[in-house]
Amino acid sequence: MAESNITKNALADALKSLMREKSFEKISVLDICEKCNMNRKSFYYHFRDKYDLLNWIFYIGFLEHIKYDGMEELLNEKIKEGSYGIWELITSLAEYFYTEKEFYRKALMIEGQNSFKDYFHDGLYPIVRSYMDDVVDDDETGVFTILICDTCISALVRWLTSDSPDEPAVAVREMQLHLVKFSKRILQELGDMDQ
Repeated sequence: MAESNITKNALADALKSLMREKSFEKISVLDICEKCNMNRKSFYYHFRDKYDLLNWIFYIGFLEHIKYDGMEELLNEKIKEGSYGIWELITSLAEYFYTEKEFYRKALMIEGQNSFKDYFHDGLYPIVRSYMDDVVDDDETGVFTILICDTCISALVRWLTSDSPDEPAVAVREMQLHLVKFSKRILQELGDMDQ
């Protein structure tokens, strides 16, 4: 393993350990460095701030989980060709979050500028947009795509932060079933309006 990755992983382990002890907001870069006996210069050589480190933890961990070397480009390609569906992606995300649920429960609750939730949304958006291209003619604002991303993230957060979350496959299946019921209701109402 390259020395750079050893340093990054040490910083990541330190942040994870600190997040078990206190909230992310109360953790400083100095705390992270002290936890792994590193200086701040080493931290800033690799990361802009603690938010950047948090996002890196997700990016690397999730890529290892799904066995891809590049998230956005490869997933977009797989989704376009139909070999990696959006529900497979959501299931993979749920499985990954579930394996690290204590850490991601806290990470997904961070609010404000540079939050993990915003980073996650920004990564999910082009994938969902690519998936929805042939379904909806989203204008330049991407309002419908934003709605779908917000809905997925909100559902994942509610599921993961519940007292005893279901297994990932069960949770995703429930989400699918509710969306099917909702879609049927909309179709029924549209049919009623046409009569």
